[in-house]
Amino acid sequence: MLSKHTNTLSHSLPVLSLALMISLQFSIVFFSSISAEAETRYVKPSSEAVVRRGQGTEYKITAMVKDGTVVQLLEENDDFARIQLSNGKEGWILKRFLSSEPPLDKIVASLRSKQQEMLQQAHDTKQQLDTVSTLLAKTEQERDQASSERDQLRASYKSLKEGTANVVQIKRNMQTTSLENKALNQKLVLIEQENDTLRNDDTFKWFLAGGGVLLLGMLIGRTSAGSRKRKPSLLQ
Repeated sequence: MLSKHTNTLSHSLPVLSLALMISLQFSIVFFSSISAEAETRYVKPSSEAVVRRGQGTEYKITAMVKDGTVVQLLEENDDFARIQLSNGKEGWILKRFLSSEPPLDKIVASLRSKQQEMLQQAHDTKQQLDTVSTLLAKTEQERDQASSERDQLRASYKSLKEGTANVVQIKRNMQTTSLENKALNQKLVLIEQENDTLRNDDTFKWFLAGGGVLLLGMLIGRTSAGSRKRKPSLLQ
């Protein structure tokens, strides 16, 4: 088991060494790039400053830079600094001609540019504010309209609710009236039946009364006839 781990470790050591070397080289390149990454410097106001191939007046002049020229600081010593121009050329220049602060004209130009940006931003902000105000007014108008429609719907619902209650009450009243009419019709039928019975009783009574009158007349007639027949016999 130990030999197995030893073999594994022995096989992994070259890989680790290679990774360490790669990371070391990467670190060197990274830090060298950081050190080589130029810092921005500005040439101080002067007639012109010379850029030479080396640190000293004995070296050949490679370029002449005017005040305010932007250069990249690559390296600096006691009196000289190695710079890179915008065209990619490199050289040495006296440090006293360099400054980390931009020249006044560039500051003014930058301030003017920022002022224009701020004015444009203010203009855009005002337009956005006007748009938002318009949308807000439209939204408030729509809100008021929606509130009015809501109130109308509430009033319609209340009226419909009251109307529905009235309809229900009317329906109940109609049902009660129908029942009362039905009861009255039944009473009317009974009354008509009683009237028919009374009519029949009156007819029978009148029939009896007529029969009695007829019998009475017949009796009276017979009595009168008998009296008439007896009178002549008395005279004889």
